[in-house]
Formats: sequence, structure tokens, C-alpha cells
Amino acid sequence: MKLFINARFLTQPISGVQRYAIECSRQIKELYPESVFVTPHDIINKEVAVELGAVVVGKRTGHKWEQLDLPLYMWKQKSQPLINLANTAPILYGNNYVVIHDLAFFHHPEWNSKSFSTWYNILIPRIAMNSKHVFTVSNTIKNELIEHYKLPPAKISVTYNGLSGIFLKENGAFGAQKEKIILSVGTFNMRKNQDKLIKGFLESEVSNEYKLVLIGDKNKVFADVGLNEQNLKSSSIKVFSNVSDTDLVEFYRKAEVIVSLSEYEGFGIPVLEGLKFGCKVLCSDIPVYRELFGEHAVFCNQKDIKEIALKLNEVVGKPRVFDEDTVSKLLEKYNYMRAAEVIIAAATLGSRKGQK
Repeated sequence: MKLFINARFLTQPISGVQRYAIECSRQIKELYPESVFVTPHDIINKEVAVELGAVVVGKRTGHKWEQLDLPLYMWKQKSQPLINLANTAPILYGNNYVVIHDLAFFHHPEWNSKSFSTWYNILIPRIAMNSKHVFTVSNTIKNELIEHYKLPPAKISVTYNGLSGIFLKENGAFGAQKEKIILSVGTFNMRKNQDKLIKGFLESEVSNEYKLVLIGDKNKVFADVGLNEQNLKSSSIKVFSNVSDTDLVEFYRKAEVIVSLSEYEGFGIPVLEGLKFGCKVLCSDIPVYRELFGEHAVFCNQKDIKEIALKLNEVVGKPRVFDEDTVSKLLEKYNYMRAAEVIIAAATLGSRKGQK
């Protein structure tokens, strides 16, 4: 039996969702060599496409490819299992297995264009209800899927994110001398609350000694995501974009603290990366961070600038609340190999049941 993977993610810029899809695909290919990766022709991640042996199908692109060309191709394959790793899937196809990463479009439609939010609020509930099995990246999102879409718990499996590439291969920095750096990694947008982090940092006592380093996508105008250009002129704040994985590892090695004040997340890969390299952690007090990193982080109200300032002072002034062994156990739990194993097992078992 073959497993088919919707590899439309090869045509998209790499963010958290696409990273998950790429890394799970690598593991699926290794664990189940009979897998076939199907993609539109407008591939931008060409090296990954070659690595996966991706097959180009159809003439359309984007959602039209996914909703028209992809199901037509799959019907010709005798309706074999189709694994969809990046939220969306062909509505009309009857043998879908789908990963839904979060419900940000449902909770915060204002974070995206009106057309995007409308489309996802139509598409995702139908995919979730019609798929043979649903996967997601935390128990927090699993509970949201149960609550909002009334899915039976047995239909949903948790397949966590993990570390990839150099972040996994490099040794941690628990014995290294840390510098006075507070690090924030993530796309500049309202969801990530970089504006409040900057204000809280400038109000904190640590701003006299520490540097705040922001790493993220600089494509948008800062004002559009709530960042004050005047604050960014402070000598204690540095902003970097288009940072390579190799350089990012060095930032993690040097940073004393990793901060993530997201309003909402499905997982939170930068926190896991920071833990790997021995950074102390300050997180927003949201359910998913409590679930995933509860014993390894200091938490604060991400909407309260004064509390952010106080918690920055606190996390800098106290020792790490974790050690290398506890982080190693986290990495055993949160990894793409385990995710791929769960996805393959569900898809192959479901297909065998359907053939009886």
C-alpha cells in the first residue's frame, strides 16, 4: 500500500507550519519508503522537493490545485490515503488524514485578511469533520478542536513539533558562558506581541545592562505590526532579519534568556530551541505554553507592560529552573520521528479497516 502526501507546502515560504510539514515528510519517507509526495509545479523549496522525490501533478496552483487537481489525481490512485500536513486538504476527497496546527483564524480573524479568515472558517471545519483522522501539535489545540468542532477525542492524535537540522545536531550550550542578551525569535506581527516586549524591556531594570535582540521577518512595515520606530532606535535594542539557521544557533548559544510573548500559539518552536541551548525562558501565560513548558519557564501576562518588565527582572536574576537532562527528556517527547510514526500508523490502519 502506498501513502500519498499533499506536498503543496513545497510551494510556500517556510514558517512553523511548513517546517513541521518538511520535517515530518523526511521522517515519513525514511519510515515508509512507499510514500509519494505530490505537489503543484510552482515549487520554491526545490532542494527539499528533490530530497523527497516529489511528483508534480496538474496545471493549477494554490487552493485551486488542492481542491481540483489533487483530488482528481488521488481518485486515479484508487483513493489511497492522503496525508495533509499543513492545515488544508481537498474537501471532496474521502480518504484524508490532516494536521491542523491551530485555530488562530477562528479566535483572531483580525490577524489575517478578511478573505483568508472567511475561507479558513469555511474550509477547516469541513476538513476536520470529514477527514478519517485529525492530528494536531498540542493537547491544547486538541481540546479546542473537540470544543469548537465537536470532534470525538478518539479521532484526534497529538503529534508534537520538534527540533530540526542544525538545532537538533548541535550540542546544547549549558556549560557555555552566556552574554547579557535577551532574545526574541518570530515573525513580526501583532500575534507575537513584540511591541509590548520592547516597551516592557525599556521599562525594566535590565535594559541598563542587557541587549534585547529581535529576530524575525522584516518584510512588513514595523508600524503595521505595532512596533514603534523610535523605540527601535535605542542602543540596547537590535533587530535582525533573514538570519541563517547557523547564525540563529549562535544567537541561542549566546543569549541568557529567550522570550516568547505570543497571544496565541499551537506549539512554540523558538521556546524549544532556546531550551536546547540553555536559555532561561520567559513566556506569555497562555494554555499551550503552560502545557508544553510549564516546569521550564517563567510566565507573565503578555498584555501587561509593567508585569513584563518585572518578569524580565525576575528571570534574569534567578538561576535556570531546568537542567540538561530535563531538556533531553523534553526533546524525546517533542520530535518529528514520533509524529511521523503516529501519522503513518493511523493512515495505514485506517486504510486496512476501509478495505475489509
